Amino acid sequence: MTVKSFFQKTFILLFISALLSALPLTFSSLFLLSWVSFVPLFYVIIKASGDKLHYAFGRGFLFGFLYHACIYYWFIWFYPLDYVNLTNGASIAVVALAWFGISIVHGVLWCIPFVCCHFARKISSNKMLLSLVAIVGIIAAQRITAIGELSFPWARISLGQYKATALIQTASIWGAEGVDILILLINALITVALLSKAKRRIVAFTVAAVLFCSNLCFGIVRINTATIGQDLKIMTVQASVTQDEKWDSKGDKICLEAYSSLTKDNFTDDVDLIMWPESAVPKIYKNASALKDYKKLSKELDTPILAGIILKTAAGNTNNAVLVTSEGAQEIYNKRQMVPFGEYMPYKAFLSKVFPVLTELNIIEDDYIGGNSAEIMSVNGGRLGNIICFESIYPQLTRQSTLDGAQLMIELTNDSWLKDSPAMYQHLAHGVFRSVENGRYLIRSANSGISAVIDNHGNIKSVLNINETGAITDTVQYIDEQTIYTKTGDTVFPICCATVLIWLAILIVKKIKTVNK
Repeated sequence: MTVKSFFQKTFILLFISALLSALPLTFSSLFLLSWVSFVPLFYVIIKASGDKLHYAFGRGFLFGFLYHACIYYWFIWFYPLDYVNLTNGASIAVVALAWFGISIVHGVLWCIPFVCCHFARKISSNKMLLSLVAIVGIIAAQRITAIGELSFPWARISLGQYKATALIQTASIWGAEGVDILILLINALITVALLSKAKRRIVAFTVAAVLFCSNLCFGIVRINTATIGQDLKIMTVQASVTQDEKWDSKGDKICLEAYSSLTKDNFTDDVDLIMWPESAVPKIYKNASALKDYKKLSKELDTPILAGIILKTAAGNTNNAVLVTSEGAQEIYNKRQMVPFGEYMPYKAFLSKVFPVLTELNIIEDDYIGGNSAEIMSVNGGRLGNIICFESIYPQLTRQSTLDGAQLMIELTNDSWLKDSPAMYQHLAHGVFRSVENGRYLIRSANSGISAVIDNHGNIKSVLNINETGAITDTVQYIDEQTIYTKTGDTVFPICCATVLIWLAILIVKKIKTVNK
């Protein structure tokens, strides 16, 4: 067997493509790799689309599983799960179940583009059409990960681009999904070029180059376009309290002392808002009015404090961002999107019987109850929108907050579960995209990192890295202008679907006419 024939084998091509496509999500310096790494995938989809249906299923699953397993390997960092009282054996079982279980579930969804192309091939063998069908199938698979109680739409194709801000500014028009589609489209065009003869090859390469350069030029212009808004001086505090300390019986006192000390040590009179991260107040309160120590600190500094607090209501426990002033708790935001297995047990009746160890993963005994409103807050003449931790991976939540009037976005998060894994940076990357999509400054306040101030173009202005203790003080802006994406939402996927369906319909009509002649 020659080297050439070895690398032409389907499973080798899929393995290479899956590995290379996953790498930028761990190593962001390899961001350019995403623009070519899916070429072997499209090559297999186009060349093998005429094979039997079960081959399509197998190839789709193989790529999808390998791709996601290479991304989600950071679940290893969860071990050991002693902070939820699991033994080493149980911890290994849970980590393996999370890593491989999610990779399998999400991997199965990648059968969609392969199967769709299998059936589309019966209508036409046009390479560009098959590529578009594959793109629609891939985005459909990605969208499905956000549906249901196991919702976990983490692994976006474009996530590794978050430091290349000039390349992601089209998210202000089409959203992160639009950047995903653009990356896939350029990969598809390169593949079509490689599979075509001279003239068509030149056309395909040219179109790919024009799309990439146009996207880059748009990004350069946008990030150099100044915006005018009301200034706000913010301070976000990162105490890096460990999970063991936080959920200790004296965790509320430990956190209060740590955050209060850091706040006082770094406070300046011109600060307009102080931020403490998600569950910075780990004690479960029945009423936000009980926050006397926080009210006292706010009065002492004459500055409002926005902190993450757990509240026990009649309906159940809630995860909240509470704005505390010298008058006490003023406004409360209730987290809308809960974390499966961390804040609630999905498909509880079934999974608790099959995997009883999973019922021990919630920090509190009862499931959290999610909110249903953006609850825009007023601070210093402007309007704040909130997302808490996991919510940053859902574009529609930040968009809804912006539509409801948020001029600035706050993300309180507790990523200490993720330790120093690649997931820390992937979570930060989601925040960058939410900022670009809606043209808003976004301030991340994290327990143990990564706290950051992200401007309205996705540039990270200032940062406190993993396990770093300290505070960020920076000037941000309240911005009123809405982006096209904020106004229209995720429209590019429906447009792609309509294009493919119309193209297929025309070909079907032509075939029918030919048969009837």
